[in-house]
Amino acid sequence: MTPPRARRSASPTVSTARKGCKKASQRSSASLGGAGSTTAPACDDEDGRAQVAKDAREVAVSLLANKRRREVSGQVMAKVTATTLFLDTVSFKTELIKQHAFLNRVRKLLKDKDVKRDARALVTEECASTSDQSENTVHVTADVARTRREERSRNPHPFYVEVVHALSRGDISATQAVHELQQVGVRVTKAFLKRVCTAQSFRDDIPHYSECEDGRGRPSALSNAYLDQLAKIVKHYIRVGISLSQETILSMAKNFYRDEHHADPSDKTFGSAWFYRFLNRHGIDTSLYNPQDALRLNAATEHNVSNYYQRVAQTAVSNGFATWNADFDANDRSSEMIIWNEEKKSRVFTFDEAKVMLAYEKGVRGVRMLVIKGEDNRRSAVTANDAFAASVMGCRNLAGESLAPYFVCTTQPNVEDGFEIPGTITDTTTGACQQAQWIRGTKKGSFDGFAFATWLKDHLAPCVPDLSPENPAMVICDGCYAHTVDEVLEICAAMGILMVILPPHCTHILQGEDLYHFGVFKGAFRVERAEIEAMKQLAAAWFIKLFENGVATSFGQREFWYAVKEAWKGAWTKQAVEKGFKMQGLVPFNRAPLWKNFPNHERKEPQRSTPDKESQVEAAERCVERMSIPGAPGLRVIAQSSDSTFDVTFDGSPESFARAPLNMMKLDEVYKSLVENPSNHSMNDEHLNVMKQLILEKQENITKNIVTTTRKQRSTRRHDRYDEATAPAMARLLAARQKREKTKKRTHDAAQDGCDARFKDNTDDIQFLAALHKRLDDNGSLEKSLTRAELMKVMRAKRIPLPQGPTADILRDKLKEVDERLYEANIECTRVANARWPKRARHASSVDDANVRCEVKYHPSGVRVQLITD
Repeated sequence: MTPPRARRSASPTVSTARKGCKKASQRSSASLGGAGSTTAPACDDEDGRAQVAKDAREVAVSLLANKRRREVSGQVMAKVTATTLFLDTVSFKTELIKQHAFLNRVRKLLKDKDVKRDARALVTEECASTSDQSENTVHVTADVARTRREERSRNPHPFYVEVVHALSRGDISATQAVHELQQVGVRVTKAFLKRVCTAQSFRDDIPHYSECEDGRGRPSALSNAYLDQLAKIVKHYIRVGISLSQETILSMAKNFYRDEHHADPSDKTFGSAWFYRFLNRHGIDTSLYNPQDALRLNAATEHNVSNYYQRVAQTAVSNGFATWNADFDANDRSSEMIIWNEEKKSRVFTFDEAKVMLAYEKGVRGVRMLVIKGEDNRRSAVTANDAFAASVMGCRNLAGESLAPYFVCTTQPNVEDGFEIPGTITDTTTGACQQAQWIRGTKKGSFDGFAFATWLKDHLAPCVPDLSPENPAMVICDGCYAHTVDEVLEICAAMGILMVILPPHCTHILQGEDLYHFGVFKGAFRVERAEIEAMKQLAAAWFIKLFENGVATSFGQREFWYAVKEAWKGAWTKQAVEKGFKMQGLVPFNRAPLWKNFPNHERKEPQRSTPDKESQVEAAERCVERMSIPGAPGLRVIAQSSDSTFDVTFDGSPESFARAPLNMMKLDEVYKSLVENPSNHSMNDEHLNVMKQLILEKQENITKNIVTTTRKQRSTRRHDRYDEATAPAMARLLAARQKREKTKKRTHDAAQDGCDARFKDNTDDIQFLAALHKRLDDNGSLEKSLTRAELMKVMRAKRIPLPQGPTADILRDKLKEVDERLYEANIECTRVANARWPKRARHASSVDDANVRCEVKYHPSGVRVQLITD
């Protein structure tokens, strides 16, 4: 009895497609049946395996084709099973393989891409011949085209020959031929195709498409071998949490270039464009946090900005610093509203403060870190505390001069003697360039009214000659509370300083220090900091591995002030000041400066040699060996030193930390030469002992600069001290102490709970572990593998922390870390047990499958299925 759904009538269109697909199904079944009708070949095991593989593939293709036909037809069709098809195969009739093993092979082949492609191609070709009146004609045609394209991509040479013949006949143009071949993954040029047509006209063999040498595109500065070595070095450091800067990677690339071409690269060979192409090619990306301030965006209105420039112009003209421009056109953005007086440009200043911290800043832009796509990349492990911070005042005048930095620190700064950060302006009191100054300010390290007034009197005023109310100076600044307190306003009035305040929340577009200088300064400071920390971590890892103890020293004030000094150099030069004023719209006073790029210089291509690929790989490997030491690839080029360079000075620069392992290796080399080869030098024993002691002391000093064996303890504050030792104060102190002791005792008792395995008596477990080792020493094996309970005893004997309810697999993996010898013996016992007791084969069914049939009966109460044996 057939189900009611199977008796439904189909539309003519669907019936036509169904008939075609049914015929195709019968053909595939007939092919399998025909194969079964042949006699079983008398063959050896190899031929039998080949026959089984062939039958399994045919069955898998038939199953996928049947599934595809049912999807395309849209009608109910009989589902073909693997068991039914297996009964018609040669493998079953000649008993080459059991049914369950054959079905396992078929399941694996159902996931194979080639089998899926063959099944889809079979159904597509069958349905294409019978789908003229089908509603699925468009889909079938698309399947045919897609199948044909996939076949051409797998084997493009026949299609390549076909395109060449069409081009030689003039049916298509050379451009069309190149485009058609590119669709199937063949990259050729029009010149190559014309050469192929010429060869065909002389009846020569058609050259293979792989012989085309495509010279299009920009020539690479480095060969693939050197690029792969450089990418390997960069990814190594990214994975260990050390992010190299763009300058460091470019310096390594230049070193590779010199090694490959024996010449220096041109100035524009390695730049930002090459750097980002290199990152994109090797799967490396950058990450950057870029927040936006909605308050600033809303406050920077057209009225506020235009009113600010109007106030600046009126103040400058009324005090003789500038004159109105008679040819000013308000509709021309390049037109200047006022013309500055050249003689008084040095008396117009702008300034602003910025915060620099020893610890990491929160909520600000960070350094672009190199990361590997698809991997969880580590970060640098060298950190700093937040015990020190400073605010720096940056100031410049319209003449292009900048004042030296003025620092207000949270605590007394630890600045070495002779450490200087000069400005580009002359101090009238000394007649020399102004030098940086440090003072101790508030506990937040920011400018208050007193610190700002001190800066005005002691730092700004000495740089303005003949400063008085009759010969004033003009300053432009933001409306910070420290700039507008009564004391500051009184000092400005007494000294003759005219102050113009910027509109609130508009410093990001109107203040030149924020627009350019502090951006360059803080960006360079973070890059210097990242490089220093990376080199400290790299050197510390080398020392820790050498001495098997210690941790990296934190980022301290020495490195902090070095980074500040290096970052300040490029942010306050005359060119930078001029650029900042152009961005600010003050010089020239056009209110909307147009930024002009520097003209590009002519690129000079250097002479390059073209060695073969094998020599390039060998040369790249040799170059990496010269640049590396064990565990630190590329360290020598980062340190900017060779084997002959010995420099043990520590100035906080990343190069000084990168040189530390090289210096240690050089000192070890000298020490071994003194001890092992005393005949090579003419020193007596006394001089030799002096040299040994000096070398050991220098190595100890280098080690102390890189790693420390003590970890900084976190200090906790307890408010137990009182200004006056009164009776109530002493009573409160005693009560607080008793409360702490009670809490401490309660915590200690909870930790000593007998249920905690960390504090249980493990004497029995230790004895069990000793017995295991004794058995292993006496017999050479454990005789049987360890159970989960025995593994737990081993873990308790060694006090190994474990997760709650660990499985036997977790305990075996942990045993490999705890006791590798015991782990190997346990694995060997498991292997021997598996070989001794092989897996038991399944018994064949006592009932022949051919004599069993399934009978389905439909009743009002349900469906009854019964197996009937003949």
